[in-house]
Amino acid sequence: MNQRIRPAQPSDGPALFAAWSSLRSHNAAIDRRIVPAPVTEQEFLEAFSQILQRRAGATFVAQCEDRLAGFLTGSIEANQPDRLPERHATIGYLYVEPFCRRQGVGRELFTAFARWAGSFDGVDHFEMPVLALDQGAEAFWKALGFTPFIQRLWAPVSAGENPG
Repeated sequence: MNQRIRPAQPSDGPALFAAWSSLRSHNAAIDRRIVPAPVTEQEFLEAFSQILQRRAGATFVAQCEDRLAGFLTGSIEANQPDRLPERHATIGYLYVEPFCRRQGVGRELFTAFARWAGSFDGVDHFEMPVLALDQGAEAFWKALGFTPFIQRLWAPVSAGENPG
């Protein structure tokens, strides 16, 4: 399948909204604690326009046969004040449409983002959240060389009423 990876453009907004909505539905289905906030397409497009203007943020899209096949969003973020280096790259969202999965699209999106992130002085690693219950996502990232780093735990506020 012929695929092309490129930086996102404003005209990608409607197709990205549909793909992003699919990803959010997937995440909510994986873990009931994920409750997507309502976001209209217009709200998404306005936020997307602002995202495209950020120097420390990037969105890449994959096209297969003139259709959006996937996307990756990421940014350069500050580390905790007591940790060096001062900044790291993080991936916010990665989504590949079902018709194009297992064909290297996710890997190519990541490679494009990694090249972009590598252009920032002092950025030498990635940190990102992955849903603990999404075994497919975990396997994908581990295949790219990611390893567990900081575990993020969850509990309802009521857990403080009956500490174990």
